[in-house]
Amino acid sequence: MKPPITVFTLFLCLIFTGLTAQTYKQCAHCKMDVKNIKFQAKAAKNGGKTYHFDAIECLVNYLKTKEEGDFNQLWVTDYNTEKYIEAASAYFLKSKSLPSPMGANLSAYSSEKDAKAGQKTDEDEVMDWGTLKKQFVSSNFGAVDHSHHHHGPGSYAPSGIMGDHLHAKGGFMVSLRYMKMAMSGNREGSNEISDEEIYQRFMVAPQEMTMQMYMLGVMYGVSDKLTLMLMQNFVKKDMDLTARMMMNNMPMLRDFSTSSDGLGDLKLGLLYSIMSTEKLSFHLNTKFNIPIGDIENRDATPMMANAKLPYTMQLGSGTFDITFGGTLKGNHGDFSWGIQQLNTFRTGTNNEGYRFGNLYELNSWAGYALSNNVGATIRLTGSKENEIKGMDSELNPMMVTTADTNNYGGERIWGGAGFNIGLAKNKLVLGAEISFPLYQNFNGIFMDSDHTLNTCAKYTIF
Repeated sequence: MKPPITVFTLFLCLIFTGLTAQTYKQCAHCKMDVKNIKFQAKAAKNGGKTYHFDAIECLVNYLKTKEEGDFNQLWVTDYNTEKYIEAASAYFLKSKSLPSPMGANLSAYSSEKDAKAGQKTDEDEVMDWGTLKKQFVSSNFGAVDHSHHHHGPGSYAPSGIMGDHLHAKGGFMVSLRYMKMAMSGNREGSNEISDEEIYQRFMVAPQEMTMQMYMLGVMYGVSDKLTLMLMQNFVKKDMDLTARMMMNNMPMLRDFSTSSDGLGDLKLGLLYSIMSTEKLSFHLNTKFNIPIGDIENRDATPMMANAKLPYTMQLGSGTFDITFGGTLKGNHGDFSWGIQQLNTFRTGTNNEGYRFGNLYELNSWAGYALSNNVGATIRLTGSKENEIKGMDSELNPMMVTTADTNNYGGERIWGGAGFNIGLAKNKLVLGAEISFPLYQNFNGIFMDSDHTLNTCAKYTIF
């Protein structure tokens, strides 16, 4: 099945918009485009390099992590004349009536008189450069860490979403994720099916299955527009089954379990920014699957001491797979949202004579920053997977439902909720999310999904 034409139309429109849009300088601190001339600032480093900022608050926050003496000049824009003036001699007005791009409500003026002329309420504050910098020592002074705009808990996608954001040039993040999916009972199509109905066609009926995955991830910003990713997981799968066997011409049920564990497939990815504005961004997601996961796992069963395990119990796909899609994100104050559409295409046939079906996924989510350090998320996910092509000649499709390729592929819709918590000035983000199936419609007979738990810890070094 091909992805809906509307998905490709959306991507083409977004890409065309990004390619034809006006080119702006990027803020050296928050990486947003510098668009509003009334609030922009810049800093010249000894040696000639100039750094641009989309807001005064970005300049001050940038200097908090640098040595100010390394810069020979600092400029801010006079709000009235829209011309650069030296930051050290400027006066600054903090007023909600003049909202600046990153939320600190700061504007700059050549004289104290001009700054005071902009005061509208008793809460409006005028200060010089030294006082302004001292105010920024407190994280409660305006939107000083931009956490709800960029990489803070309020802007991160749910824990089950990957590739939702880019990093600035030189940016480096390490993440550790844990996922547990639980399944119980069976369905045929979208309806529940009993063991007795399964025994009319198969000798074995699956009862319960858990899949656990531990993933180590690394992200590195090659440039402000390109971020590289590497993901390696360790997978553990356990399945409980019941076999219907004949003993002295009498049917007898026998319970048994199988398991497999080891490294899964290695995934290499890249994210490329097409469009980035203060409120909206769009980037491409590309991922390559390197098939290092074992697809020849075996375990003991009542029928065979060293039986080949079915497709769902193997640790990798066995094929070089390509994922392509995009992520559209937006924010409005403390609210954020995102849509991510991904298409995974399997290539060739693996060494066991088959390949999994192509997978099409659509994720949508919304987030809300409860504070500078805590964000809540909700997510709705839909997926469609095609059937397996080919078959493993060593598997008997009449033995168990999971050994029959006609029982693979189908459609799912999930709903979930979670949270993200920022620690260590939001460099460390801890997240968790739990999801439940809202709709399932399978090809043939497949195990009924119960719930999925995703947790993650992300540490941004820069």
